[in-house]
Parts: sequence; structure tokens; C-alpha cells
Amino acid sequence: MPQYENIEGHKLIAHFQAMIKDKTFLQVNLPEADYDNLTVVTEIVENGKQFSFCIDSPKGLQQAIGKTESPQLFFEFNSDDRVTHRFRSTILSVSEGSVTCEFPQYIQRHQQRDNFRVKTPYQSQAILHIDNTEIQMEIDNVSLGGVYCYCKTRYRQLFEEKAKLPDMELAFTLREECFRIPIQRVQVNRVETKHRPKQFGIAFEFIRIGREARRHLVQQIYELQREFLQNRLKIME
Repeated sequence: MPQYENIEGHKLIAHFQAMIKDKTFLQVNLPEADYDNLTVVTEIVENGKQFSFCIDSPKGLQQAIGKTESPQLFFEFNSDDRVTHRFRSTILSVSEGSVTCEFPQYIQRHQQRDNFRVKTPYQSQAILHIDNTEIQMEIDNVSLGGVYCYCKTRYRQLFEEKAKLPDMELAFTLREECFRIPIQRVQVNRVETKHRPKQFGIAFEFIRIGREARRHLVQQIYELQREFLQNRLKIME
């Protein structure tokens, strides 16, 4: 199932500014008129504490608006990392070549569950055996699709991008309890050498994982997310 992250507040304004700067194409939809076309955001309008935005009026949009009582438009666009974003907005006014809309309360950023990443506690590790050498790597974040680790520089020559490696073990320590999850096969997707002194970053994709191990990984990711949210609430109190 897809998950959505809501983008709001100052981040929302920053997203609209980026759309204008990058001339991002948005798919605009008016369901009641069965209308669908492409447009761009041309301007942000500030009136006191209220914000609105203007879009270029593509062919047929104003006629479609005139034929329906619906005051809302639906928008969808893809970011540079090809993640789908969606939002809806109320039409405020129509002028020649332009439509002004109310700022949405939020933009929904589409998250595939396999790509939904969570930060891990300090003592979390990914363990591999290569050429009779045990390599223990610090896990920075994990998802159902893979894991990002920091590894000691002396092991750099053992990893090649796109190399497939068997039998990784993930070890998470949460609330003084250790959980171990076996991953049958992983692929080295990315190696980043400029991160920490005497360490490099490495991104692994899970190629093969057993059903029971996957179930435990899902459970662990939800626990990590819950722990993160609880800690954030404590800080805000």
C-alpha cells in the first residue's frame, strides 16, 4: 500500500517556489468536467498572511471551469527523484490566460512502503562475511527495500557497485533488546566515499528475503518509527 507524507508550513511555500524556478509541469484535473491537461505555476501571491498561486491556463481549462459548479482543481507532479506529489486547491479567480487558486493546506508526497526509510539507533549493525572477513557496518537508516550503512575505510576494496552478496544479518538494539534479521541476498547499489573520517557510505538493496524475516523487518521498522515519534514528542513538551 502507498503511504503519504504531508508537506506543509514553510516547506509548502518552498515547494511552490521550486516549482516556479524549475518550471515543473503539473497535471491539472477537473473531475466533474472530465478535464485533464498540463500546466505550470507562474506566481505566488501574498495577501497579508494568506497565500495563493497562479497557474498558466492550458487550452480548455477556463471553458471546463465555466461548465461545472466544482470550485476545486486537483494537481499531480513528479519531483526530481521521481516521487509523485498530489494536492487539491480551490479556484479563487479566472482571468485571461491565468487561474488563481488558494494555497493548499498540504501537499501529499507519495511514499512506496518499500522506500519508506527510518533512522536506526546508534548500536544497529549490518554484518557481512566476504573472503572469510567479518564486516560490521553501522546502519544509518533502513527500509523494506534496503539499508544504508557506514563502513570502515579499510574494507572499501571489498565492495563493487552492483555486486551481489549473500547472507547479510541486520542487528537492531531497541530498548536494551537485540533483534536479528537475516537477509538472504543483497546488492551494492551505491558507494559514497566522502562522508565520515575513516568511513564510507554504502547503500544496499535487498534482493532476496524470506517471508518470516520480512515480517520481522516490517515489525522492526514500525517499532523504530514509533520510538522516533515518541522521542520527538518528549522534546516538544
